[in-house]
Amino acid sequence: MHRLFAALALELAPAAPDELLRWDAPAACPSREALERAVAADLGRPLTPADAAAVTARATARPRPDRRWQLGLILEPRDAPAVARTVVAERCELLVEAAALMIAVAIDPELLAGPAVPENPAGRAVGDIPLAVPVDRDAPPLTPPGPSPAASASAPASTNRPASTPTPASSPAATNDPAPANRPPNRPPPASPTTPGPGLRGTLAVATGLDVGALPRPAPGFIVRLGLLARRVRAEVGAVHWLEQSVRLAGTGSGGDLRLTAAQLAACPRLALRRVEFPVCAGLELGAMHGRGVGVTTPTVDRVVWLAVLADARVQWVPVPRLALGLQLGLAAPLLAARFRLRGQDQDLHRAGPVAFRGVFAIELRFP
Repeated sequence: MHRLFAALALELAPAAPDELLRWDAPAACPSREALERAVAADLGRPLTPADAAAVTARATARPRPDRRWQLGLILEPRDAPAVARTVVAERCELLVEAAALMIAVAIDPELLAGPAVPENPAGRAVGDIPLAVPVDRDAPPLTPPGPSPAASASAPASTNRPASTPTPASSPAATNDPAPANRPPNRPPPASPTTPGPGLRGTLAVATGLDVGALPRPAPGFIVRLGLLARRVRAEVGAVHWLEQSVRLAGTGSGGDLRLTAAQLAACPRLALRRVEFPVCAGLELGAMHGRGVGVTTPTVDRVVWLAVLADARVQWVPVPRLALGLQLGLAAPLLAARFRLRGQDQDLHRAGPVAFRGVFAIELRFP
């Protein structure tokens, strides 16, 4: 029944004043109201305007390029210097739990319990706000007066001690604590900033673009790529197909239809700024340019080797860790002459330009 009443009290409690808590996070994170509820649950009572007069908190959550989340928290006690904290975790929900616990401890230092608590709790250093503090979210709301220093000293010192450690019967506050057997296990501390980030990741990209210079006329095309992402570099293989374009000899109906299909191999330094990445890539393209005679006595199909050096610059926006949208501007410089000539003619029907310019839009999926 106590737990039921405590839960109802937290649900019906008014929202915390804006002066107490400011929360800035993307839509993928829990809301400000969820953070307020977590703080109230750690305190064991609803938030009040008096809490805002004692402490103000500014919390910001942002995704990192390594797919983790980072919390920046600034606590400003009324009569002490501001305290800044940074936490990195795998999920934004863990940052909310960490922020709630630190804000609750800043509001009510009595939540800290350890054998080294001084006789005067106000003598504790303001910056001493650990992340691993045993807090019972299901405990009933605290009732004044608070536990005496002796009772605080008898509480567990850290999450390393079992949650079922009994409170001495001689403690005057022993009757206010829930039975040790009913106390849930302590929550694990949030992920440490030193937790290593993910290793290699795979990518699958599909793209559409325009080539100007390889074929007789600007040619639309399609690209498929598979790649590997490391922290500072990416490598990829792919296939590209530029659609068929027609060319005719001046003043005649004779000519050919040409298309280009090739495989690609590229490597790119990987530069990033928040959610935007700037790969600068170099590679090779190997394939064939196909030609089919049109308007001639004996139409034939032929092909020539296409070998080109690739270079491009890209801009990729990563709205979520598993998706990237990108624009690419680049060029392809053929190393071998790619040209077609009709039988019996002295002039080339088509010869690829010394440089082909390309623009591409790509959608990239990342895994795991």
